[in-house]
Amino acid sequence: MTLHQKHHYRFILIFIATIFYFLANVQRTAIPGAIFDILQSDFSACASKITLLGAIFCYIYAITQLFVGLMVDKIGGFRVIAIGSIMFAIGSIVFPHSSTVMGLYLSRAFMGFGAATFYLSVIREVKKYAKDRNFSLAVSYILFIGYSGGIIANAPFVMCVNEIGWRNSLYLLGFLTLLLAIIYLIVLYIFKPVHIESDTHLSFAPFREVLSNKKNINVFLFGSINYGLYYVLQTVIGKKFLEDFCNISGNKAAIILSLMAVISAFAGTITAIISKCIHNRRSVIFKTFAVLSFMSVLSITLLLIFDIQTKFIALIFCIPSFIGSISPLLITTLHLLNRYEVSATAVSIQNFGFFMMVGILGMLSGMLMNVFQPENIKGVLVYSNKSYLLVFLLFLILSLFELFYAFKIKDYN
Repeated sequence: MTLHQKHHYRFILIFIATIFYFLANVQRTAIPGAIFDILQSDFSACASKITLLGAIFCYIYAITQLFVGLMVDKIGGFRVIAIGSIMFAIGSIVFPHSSTVMGLYLSRAFMGFGAATFYLSVIREVKKYAKDRNFSLAVSYILFIGYSGGIIANAPFVMCVNEIGWRNSLYLLGFLTLLLAIIYLIVLYIFKPVHIESDTHLSFAPFREVLSNKKNINVFLFGSINYGLYYVLQTVIGKKFLEDFCNISGNKAAIILSLMAVISAFAGTITAIISKCIHNRRSVIFKTFAVLSFMSVLSITLLLIFDIQTKFIALIFCIPSFIGSISPLLITTLHLLNRYEVSATAVSIQNFGFFMMVGILGMLSGMLMNVFQPENIKGVLVYSNKSYLLVFLLFLILSLFELFYAFKIKDYN
């Protein structure tokens, strides 16, 4: 195989892996957020059982991230993606076929495991060939495509559900995923990638090295809280909150969340460009975003306290959508703080923090929503502002921690 052919097949593998990442974001965002009420009604489940669908995905995703970093160093990103694509395809098809809540949980675990292999693996493969000065932008392009899944997962997905039902809609996604997995495996067989580090052994030493660096800890905590506050709105309770408290219809709420995803998709590229324009400074962006995060959560909390049911909250939602997309800057910072040999592990720990935070917040949100009895209106459970106030008070406390750790991060070049 000529060098030109290898580059051609490598590009195809990276492209399909990026599409897997896109589909993972569709599944992660759409369930349960976009069809919260439908699932709650079809399975006669309380809020905590429905939010657990998102939490299980995120827990498995987060835990798998820790092992993905080691596996990428051992056998290479392309092979890790191959394993994940099979698991993700199985979960994507089993979910709409499930007739019990436990079946839904199991399929979400399969999807969480598979989805966890895509992002870190493709980033490592891109890192091998992208120049350092272009790496943040390259990551931002991948994130743009991936986060676009959040756009499809709301208004377009809800429209599809209204036309053919949620099961048929998810079957379409499942069989598309299976087809792409088959194509990917065929191309991978032709490409025959070599090991990145054939002598690398699975070890916890990289974790000890990364976690012993206090500078890493500041980045991990800031990034995890920042992302968690945004993504729990995007994927778990945002649409439901807009419907219950703001009296916005389900279709319009879905459009708002799609707009949030549009903003998020562009935000990563914009922040990377801004950082490059200010001589690769990142700490000032982190501090600014932490302040904006605190102010947006505080604003919604005050509106809940005074029971001001305004559609202006939809605009406030745009703030966490923009500031939650700082992964390119966080990844660059972690690569600067750590040796190349453990950089994949550092990024995997950050991703673990991202989705463990989302899972925990999603689970706690469901529990807090159930503290006060919801009102049953034509089979749909509607939660009061008291329920949501408990949720956003938790978010407000976390935003203060986010602010604290953001101001501990310095620029490292």
